[in-house]
Amino acid sequence: MTTVVIMPGGFHPFHAGHAALYQSARRAFPDAEVFVAATNDTSSRPFPFAVKEKLARLAGVEPGHFVQVKSPFRAEEITHNFNPDEDVVIFIRSEKDEGKPPIPGGIKKDGTPGYLQPLMGARSLEPFARHAYMAYLPTVEFGPGMTSATEIRTAWPQLNEKRKLALVMSLYPATQSNPALAKNVVGMLDTALGTLDENQGWAATYEATSAQNFVGGMKASYQARENQPVSEDYVLEKTSV
Repeated sequence: MTTVVIMPGGFHPFHAGHAALYQSARRAFPDAEVFVAATNDTSSRPFPFAVKEKLARLAGVEPGHFVQVKSPFRAEEITHNFNPDEDVVIFIRSEKDEGKPPIPGGIKKDGTPGYLQPLMGARSLEPFARHAYMAYLPTVEFGPGMTSATEIRTAWPQLNEKRKLALVMSLYPATQSNPALAKNVVGMLDTALGTLDENQGWAATYEATSAQNFVGGMKASYQARENQPVSEDYVLEKTSV
């Protein structure tokens, strides 16, 4: 029997918090095959799969373990490589997403347990032909003081170049020793998320915070806007959960 652990998500962008969850899953399930499942959907979010994959690799996801899927919570592109009558599938999410759909533990109309069940409390694990399981692992702050990709997308257009570099080096520690790589990542995020000049129409409010709570000592909140899809032709790719 093989245990297959799948981390589904939007990853707009993939960041240090996602990387920490991935590594936590590897530690929690040391004998499992651990994958990240992501789509190429840019209909309402800015990052195509190719850019997500580059950022995931930069953040430490193993080659071949960041997989493009049509539906992250089905991830058939991953599970088709395993035996549905023998192998176990466990989806993992951050504790901050507990309570968001899909919620494990449902009951079918005929009174039998739904397909997705909570891992916690399970007496024995059924193969994924009958059930899959959901586990929640601790949320990790990054940035510092951030816990979601939404916060990155919200803050990015209002940061100056120095603060962008500092944030990138926090999100992707591998760039700390490679300034040129860090600048390339800044360019990728600028392409996807815009810059201050491009976003003057946003309604923004600022509140001062200590530097330890946010890069540069400032955070911003904005009225939501729909992110536009981008081309994948840019060399580092023209670029939510």
